[in-house]
Amino acid sequence: MPPHETKSRPSANLETVLVALADVFARMVVAEYLRDCGYEVVEAGSAEDVITVLRAGQTIDVLLLDAQISDGQGFALAREIRQARPGIDIVLTFGIAKSAEKAGEICDDGPLQQPYHPQEIVRRIQKLRRRRKTGSD
Repeated sequence: MPPHETKSRPSANLETVLVALADVFARMVVAEYLRDCGYEVVEAGSAEDVITVLRAGQTIDVLLLDAQISDGQGFALAREIRQARPGIDIVLTFGIAKSAEKAGEICDDGPLQQPYHPQEIVRRIQKLRRRRKTGSD
């Protein structure tokens, strides 16, 4: 992150983001950035890890999910979570252009195409959480 860029802080309520990215390096970078921005972060490297976290009863406010996680299971997982846990905002990321349309149907604010800057993730999270709290954009 350039030195002139500031990190946005979430509202006073500590929100939890489940970062589900198969790429270990990307997951570490994004998770650290979100922690620096004041979010509580839980990490998952596979669809199975996501399911384990959710079954454990951990409160998750936002799911950042790679559409290609666990050999492309991200879309199906996002649909299941959308139905089972509608209180979780979902941000889907993808690296393949043809996945954009599918991702747009599932996530709340359109897909986030890789490569992306972690600040864009924070902006998406803040927008989704504001929308959920106020009922508008």
